[in-house]
Amino acid sequence: MLKKAAPSSSSPRSFDAAAFNRSLAHCDHIVALLGQVPDVNYFAKDEQGRFVQADPGFIAMLGAKTVAEVLGRTDYDFFPTEIADRFVADDRAVMMTGEPLQQHIEPVPQADRTFEWRAVSKVPLHDSANRVIGVAGVTCRVHDKNASCHPGVFAVMEHIGKHYGRSFTIPDLAKLASLSPRAFERHFADAFKTSPLRYLNTVRLRAVRHLLITTDDSLADIAEACGFCDQSHMTAIFTRQFGTTPRRYRATHIKAA
Repeated sequence: MLKKAAPSSSSPRSFDAAAFNRSLAHCDHIVALLGQVPDVNYFAKDEQGRFVQADPGFIAMLGAKTVAEVLGRTDYDFFPTEIADRFVADDRAVMMTGEPLQQHIEPVPQADRTFEWRAVSKVPLHDSANRVIGVAGVTCRVHDKNASCHPGVFAVMEHIGKHYGRSFTIPDLAKLASLSPRAFERHFADAFKTSPLRYLNTVRLRAVRHLLITTDDSLADIAEACGFCDQSHMTAIFTRQFGTTPRRYRATHIKAA
């Protein structure tokens, strides 16, 4: 039975909480605790951008199956070059300025082949000498009540997340947002720092990567399901963005698993 704590005889000012924190053997409890919070996932990277911590939910979001597939790898192993470049730039800004990064919205594939939307926040990591040695971050699910972007843009995001395999034009998407094409593109760029069609292509590439790892579907079927003209078109764009072909990407991750 736990004993009832005795009243403290010292003042709060004499208690050295920092010394207690330094005595902790490791910070695995943070990963474990955050992994229990619904719709929240945790990760950390070193100064070179290599993943050093990730909870099970974040590992699944990357399209991996085990922590061994993630540790030591970088964003370039899991995301299109354009998106990985932005993640790396965000990490460097956080490490250089020491200022947190808040609420960057990204698409995450689901088991039913749709996407949900998550906001990413990051803070710098310091060593015992207070030197910045990396970044830590959390992602949380975004819905219509907590989205920081224009409501029309969020409606388009939701639609793309479910129907990315269809063909869209800017007027199509602007109509869904109840905005003029020019206003829609402006609001979208404000939220995502890229164009709507480039972003749609990013969602499609993430869908391809997810299906390569989680299904036995043929490359032709994946290309059709993800909105590409044909398998050759998908392979060319995938290879340019990831630096490897879809077939090799699938073989590498099957082997790693």
